Amino acid sequence: MKLLLDFEPCKECKEMMTELSSPEMIFADEKIRIDQSAKFLRHLTYNHNEVLQAVMEDLPKQKKDQEPDFYQ
Repeated sequence: MKLLLDFEPCKECKEMMTELSSPEMIFADEKIRIDQSAKFLRHLTYNHNEVLQAVMEDLPKQKKDQEPDFYQ
C-alpha cells in the first residue's frame, strides 16, 4: 500500500528522511531499517496531526457487517 502525503516536514523529519535514504541505511540490517522506519512513523504520528488526519481519511473503513454475528 502506498500513501502519498502532502505536508511540510519539520527539521527533524528532514534529518530522518535523509538518514533513511542514505546508502548506509539502505544496505543496513533489516532490523535496523525497521527500527528507524518505526521511529520516523512515531514522529509523524505524534508531531504532525495533518499527517494523521490524512492517513485516517485514506484508509479504507472497516464495515461492522464484516464481523461475524455469533447471536444469529
